[in-house]
Formats: sequence, structure tokens, C-alpha cells
Amino acid sequence: MSEVLAVVLLLLVALLLALLVAPLESLGWWAGWFGRRDELERDVDAARQRARPPSAHSGGEGYVVFLSGIGAISGTELLAAEAEFLRLLDEQLPQATVVTDVFPYAAGGDGLTGGRAFARLWRLLHRMRLRGAKVVTNLVNLRNLFQVLVSADSRYGPVFNYGTSRQVLLGLLRAGYRPEQRRPVFLLGSSGGGQIAVGAVPFLEETLGAPVEVISLGGVMSSDPGLRAVDHLAHVHGSLDGIQALGGRVFPSRWPTSPRSEWNRALREGRIEKIGIGPVRHQGTGGYLDGATVLPEGDTPRDRALAAVASVVERRLAVHAADRAAG
Repeated sequence: MSEVLAVVLLLLVALLLALLVAPLESLGWWAGWFGRRDELERDVDAARQRARPPSAHSGGEGYVVFLSGIGAISGTELLAAEAEFLRLLDEQLPQATVVTDVFPYAAGGDGLTGGRAFARLWRLLHRMRLRGAKVVTNLVNLRNLFQVLVSADSRYGPVFNYGTSRQVLLGLLRAGYRPEQRRPVFLLGSSGGGQIAVGAVPFLEETLGAPVEVISLGGVMSSDPGLRAVDHLAHVHGSLDGIQALGGRVFPSRWPTSPRSEWNRALREGRIEKIGIGPVRHQGTGGYLDGATVLPEGDTPRDRALAAVASVVERRLAVHAADRAAG
């Protein structure tokens, strides 16, 4: 019993330390300890100059940038269910380009298995996770969850959100985005990616001079100042998803008792659209990415999530096309 207690205490200490040092990664990146931000700007400038034209495979009317859930380990190693969801979404949206290679849980953009001091450890943990080690999955989730909290923090969030906005910009440029065309951009944030998407909007809009909207797929979001710049946020959610509801519970500024908060102001102004898709859970069996479970109506949770996301993109692209024609 004493050994079990010792292990539990050790995990609690490790968890507390991870929470305390979570902001240091972003602050260290800003200070130049983990790669300088001027190097990132040079990367952005270089990417602008060599940006390729949109491929024949995808349309160029709009761009959908996927910001994965807290299980992500890098921008190039998506979970199988995420990769399949995005493949199907790309098929359903021939008029848009789907960008899938952005890691949203690091201001500097390095995935956990990339150029990090503990990259070898994360690679080992990733292999263990692929073999079904749930403890490892929880470690990855906790690490990324703490970065979501950094994004939502008024002290450290601006630095983190600026960094992730530059990573989104790099992903857009790699996918053929031409800034001079000012095509609409949709940040598709899954779970914790919803908060990071909202935080990145003002920086992206200032850089691109184009509409930047948010689609939350079961997103957990605070009343982030970035909501001031969001013209439209579509929150797709299932009725069995208690995790997405946490944002409205743990962030007091989203409570009805804070009528002047950014979230409640956006609600009153009609800039937040809530789209319920029925008895769908946050993850796993019956979750948004589940293409195997058949619901009573004959479709799957993934079918409903895909239809909702695709409908938002198509509808909003039509709105922006009408605005360009009228302007």
C-alpha cells in the first residue's frame, strides 16, 4: 500500500510541476531559448515567396485548417480517426483546401516528437500509445491540456496565441494560400483546439486581411479576447458530450453572471452559432470521429459531424462570395 501511495504522490508532484512550467515553453520561445521568433518570421517570409499555387486536387475558394484535439503529438502524425475524418471532409468540400499539418500545442510549432530536448522520450511514449498504453495517452493529453490553459490565460495567452497563429499561417502557405487573394480561412478546432483557434484569430486577421472564422468540433473554449475579432463561430456539439460543456462551467466569464464578457457579448450579437448533432459523445465509441457506431437514424456520429462542418463551410463561403460580389 505504501508503494502505491508513493507512486500516486509522485504522479501528483509531476502533474503539479507540469502545470507550473507549462507557460515557460511559450515564454522561453518568445525569449529565444527554444528557437527565436525572428527565425519564425523569416520562415513565414520565405514561405510567402515560394508559396505554390493551389493544387488541382483542391479548390481555392476557402481554406480549412484543422487544429487537433489534445491527443495530438505532432502536425504530421495524426491519429488514424482524425486522418480519416479529414480525408472525408476534403472529399466533401471540393471548393476548399483542407490543411492538416499544423501542431497547435506549441508556440514554436515543434511537435512532441520533433526538435525537442525530450523528443526521444516522446517518441518512445508515442510507440507505447500506439500499442494501447492508456497511461501514456493520458500523459499526452495532460501535457496538451496545460497548453490549452496557457492559451486561455490572459497573462501568457497572447504570446502563445501569436506563435500558433504564425504556425497556422505557415500551414496555409504550404497549402498554396495566396495572401493577395484574401480567401476565407476556417479554423476547425477539435476539443482543446477550439480555444487555440479563437486565440489565433485576431493575429491571423491582422496578417491576412481576410475573413477568419472558427468551427468548433466539441471545442472547449474560454471567453477569450480573440472573440472580439470573430465574425462567426460555429460550435458543433453532441448532446452526450460533457467535455465540450466544461468551457461554460470552468470559465466564470462564460457564466450568465458575466453579461459583458466577450463570450456573452458574441452570443447576444449572434456571432456564435450552436449546432447540435444529437446523441454524440466527445471521443471514442459514439464520438465525433466514430464511423462505426450506427445511430438509430442509420447514420454514424462521424457522418453527422462531417455534415455539420461541411455545411458551415459551404454556407459561409457563399456568404463571403456574395460580399465580394457586392463590394
